[in-house]
Amino acid sequence: RRLEEAPAEAVTLAELAGLSGVSRFQLLRGFARSVGTTPHAYLIQQRVRLARRLLAAGSGPAAAAAEAGFADQSHMTRAFVRQYGVTPARYRAALA
Repeated sequence: RRLEEAPAEAVTLAELAGLSGVSRFQLLRGFARSVGTTPHAYLIQQRVRLARRLLAAGSGPAAAAAEAGFADQSHMTRAFVRQYGVTPARYRAALA
């Protein structure tokens, strides 16, 4: 729930483990078994989804990247392309 509610905020594995009441290693194994990916990969997916919503709402790519918690626009673009197969600029153009 923490990763979905605040994807733009930095989070550590220790924080997630503490919230879950398990060790970091138990968290990694259980999370991967339940969700099918690591907590970090899931966080990146949530950030890309947030960036997509921001782009659809009219934010520019740099602003969407910053608001979604990416270090910069290029990091968002790489993750966006991996997840959706198109750049954020093309996504915005398709919506227009």
